[in-house]
Amino acid sequence: MPAGFLGDNSSTATLREVVDPNVPTKHLSELTLEQRAELVAERLALQPTIELAMIGAGMIDKQRAITEVKGKTKVGRLLIEIEHQMIRNLLEQTQKAERSTRARRKTKR
Repeated sequence: MPAGFLGDNSSTATLREVVDPNVPTKHLSELTLEQRAELVAERLALQPTIELAMIGAGMIDKQRAITEVKGKTKVGRLLIEIEHQMIRNLLEQTQKAERSTRARRKTKR
C-alpha cells in the first residue's frame, strides 16, 4: 500500500520504502493537499470494499469515498485526515518494531 511519495515526486512510495533510510521519501507533513489526496485516493482504490457511515454525509461507499477525496470536498478532506492518521500509526508501529528487532540482535551478540 502506498504510504508516501518518493523524494523526487515521481510516484507514491510503499510503507517499506518510507521507513527505509536508504530510499529518499517525503514526510507526510511535506505533502501538498493535492499529493495527500492522490495518496489517499490510491489507497482507497486498492481496498476491496469500503463502507463508512458519517453523520451529515450518510453512507459512503468506495466510489463515493474516492470521488470525495479527489474533489477535496469537506468529506474528502476528512477522509484524507483519517487515512493520514492511519499511515502515521503504521509508520510508528513499523519503526517501533524495527527498533525492537535491532535491540534483540544487539543482545544476541
